Amino acid sequence: MKIAICQFNPIIGDIQGNKRKIIEGYKKGIQNKVDLVVFPELFLCGYPPLDLVEKKEFRNALHKAVEEIAYQTNDVGLIFGSITEDEEDNIGTNVYNSAIFCFDGKIKFIQNKTLIPNYDVFDEVRYFESAKSVDVFEFKNERLGISICEDIWNDADYWKHRRYSIDPVKILFDKGATIFINISASPYSYGKRFEKYQMLKKLTTDDKIPLVYACTVGAQTDLIFDGASFCFDNNGRLNLLGKKFEEDFLIFDTNENYPEIQNVESSYEEEVISALILGIKDYANKTGFKKALVGLSGGIDSSLVTYLAVQALGKENVHVVMMPSIYSSKGSIEDSKKLIRNLGISSDEISIQPVVDVALMQLEKSFNNKSEDITEENLQSRVRGLYLMALSNKHGYLLLTTGNKSEIATGYATLYGDMCGALAVIGDVYKTQVYSIANYINRNEEIIPNEIIQKAPSAELRPNQTDQDSLPPYELLDEILKLYLEEQKEKNEISKIIGNEEPVKKVLRLVDLNEFKRKQAAPVLRVSKKAFGYGRRFPIVQGWRK
Repeated sequence: MKIAICQFNPIIGDIQGNKRKIIEGYKKGIQNKVDLVVFPELFLCGYPPLDLVEKKEFRNALHKAVEEIAYQTNDVGLIFGSITEDEEDNIGTNVYNSAIFCFDGKIKFIQNKTLIPNYDVFDEVRYFESAKSVDVFEFKNERLGISICEDIWNDADYWKHRRYSIDPVKILFDKGATIFINISASPYSYGKRFEKYQMLKKLTTDDKIPLVYACTVGAQTDLIFDGASFCFDNNGRLNLLGKKFEEDFLIFDTNENYPEIQNVESSYEEEVISALILGIKDYANKTGFKKALVGLSGGIDSSLVTYLAVQALGKENVHVVMMPSIYSSKGSIEDSKKLIRNLGISSDEISIQPVVDVALMQLEKSFNNKSEDITEENLQSRVRGLYLMALSNKHGYLLLTTGNKSEIATGYATLYGDMCGALAVIGDVYKTQVYSIANYINRNEEIIPNEIIQKAPSAELRPNQTDQDSLPPYELLDEILKLYLEEQKEKNEISKIIGNEEPVKKVLRLVDLNEFKRKQAAPVLRVSKKAFGYGRRFPIVQGWRK
């Protein structure tokens, strides 16, 4: 069978726009004389649609669009993801995450998703019912075993611990499937693609059945979808790999011999740069922003965010503002100007000191002669936030925040100050990883000035300040954070690994104390298996660790 995979980029809620993409992809498949055209999971509504699913008018519009798409089909099959309803059932939501199979002008078959995930960033149990049956569908002398994303992540031969008692793919195999088709919208995190490759290779090797794994691509607020659709033959060999982080149109002929593909994932630095660029680009394009704004401090974080914004939107669409105070070093300004020249972007330099001085004077009486503390430091950051928000409002800039994961974790950021902005670009990238990415960017030529990479990190909110005045060295801090945030280890376990309890106690306390900040932070582009935001939910008020 000759199958086209439309690895396209939908917009959540844009039913008409997504419908056009489905029809265009289908027509392209016809032109290429394929038997079947396949689109990813919930493509018609975009993934994840969240509470849009609860709107009856939204579901009705989807049903109408499904019928309009089906009507335009001929003898070439079309599979795409959408939402369906069971009006006769009066128990549960009666709403399903479905793969819809159309040809000859009609909907011929619907396979609903069986395994409904409810962990990390997934909350599908809130909206969807599980399929009542799993069936194969005969089409052009093949028996198609159609599944949806999570349905294929429960192979008993691959997973030591399974989340579900049912294996939909095993049912399809037992019912005589000759080709597996899985439509997917699986959010990206580094390392996940290789894990998918190993899992699907094991499945197709054992079952001796070819597989089409059609993945969506694009960014939806904080979630990034990397594409990289897979096509395996019946010997477990990867035949085709879709483009990473961009749209693609693949044609897979199950009767053709292909050279085996074994390298599916690049280095951490290359992958994450591509993911973050896509995250910025899609957030801007899908929300209508043309230009981005970054507060450029002369530090490595804001420099990296500026570089990524330029790659995403073009140098003519990125503006930076330097906002020195009396504590800003001459080097910070000069380093920033060097980066500005290297990237060819526009900039402003506006001192915060006059506003800080007036604010302190106005507050002097109300401060009641209390000695200086973090209040005065935060005031400087909040004046910078004031400037950034004003420029964003006046010029329609998309304001990007520059805090890294290490800072966001420990609260080393000022609420309503440097946390102002619409999108946290590197909020899922630890400080040590920021350095690694910066060095990767500079591998052929100096783009981010070496002076910025080599200087001691500092917020420059008091004389001779460095980050390590308040935090452990970043190598140690990041190791503790990874163990706590991503591996869910607790104080005693981490202390045993680290060999020192004191920094562990301090770091874990900082993480817990600053949950309130993260609840008010900009959405974080997700590139790890456990990012801040929707996928990590902890109470602000709690007594677990006093």
